[in-house]
Amino acid sequence: MTASWKIALVAAASAVGATTAVVALTDGAASPVSATVPPDETGGAPTDRPVRSVAVTGHGTVKVRPDVAQVYMGVRSNDPDASVVYSTLETKSTALVDSLKGLGIAEEDIQTSGLNIYPNIDENQISSYQGNVDVSVTVRDLARIGELLDGVQAFVGPELTLGGISFSYAEPETVLAEARTAAVANARGRAEQFATAADGGVGEVLEIVESSVPTTFFAADRSSFDEAAGAEIAIEPGSQELAVDVTVVFELT
Repeated sequence: MTASWKIALVAAASAVGATTAVVALTDGAASPVSATVPPDETGGAPTDRPVRSVAVTGHGTVKVRPDVAQVYMGVRSNDPDASVVYSTLETKSTALVDSLKGLGIAEEDIQTSGLNIYPNIDENQISSYQGNVDVSVTVRDLARIGELLDGVQAFVGPELTLGGISFSYAEPETVLAEARTAAVANARGRAEQFATAADGGVGEVLEIVESSVPTTFFAADRSSFDEAAGAEIAIEPGSQELAVDVTVVFELT
């Protein structure tokens, strides 16, 4: 078979799938020959063309009121005798937990979060011992927070401390769903502006990346029960505007 026939056969095979054929001449030629075959426009190898797209950041917000409170409270004791401190913490922390349960707080919503006993040093000597037990309480009825705080203060006494309060949501994903929907809609609106400027249209969504998820809580100042004894504490959870940002890639048509 001559070299010209070999070239013809390889070129014909290349038209089916490959776009480049390399032919070696075996009848005396010193160098190989490269032949590039254009793709078949009606069914041959597809042409790799980049998909036109636009990437935008969408911002969505939703204003909500919290429905769960996390109250941080505990008991404290200070005495020259470490055993007295320990005994006081044991008695008063039990009273605290019992009073919380008596006020309707479920056992699974009460968690001991800290236990400390340490010496107070004065002129390189131990002058006394100080201890505390911290308890985190989940309150699911916000209207009862003031009643709850007054109830435990009356039952436990001056050893009771309040470490702070924060508000959150029982179903955070439900709360954030509206913000996510709004963020994607905002992204599509921005994409349409870019598409119009580029004489095109917005097609399918190619990619969505959530770039921020807010921390859904409000924190109140730390304080003590001592100044509030005898009066129900007013607790206002307020509201918060939560925001979600997403990066969305749209196809340009």
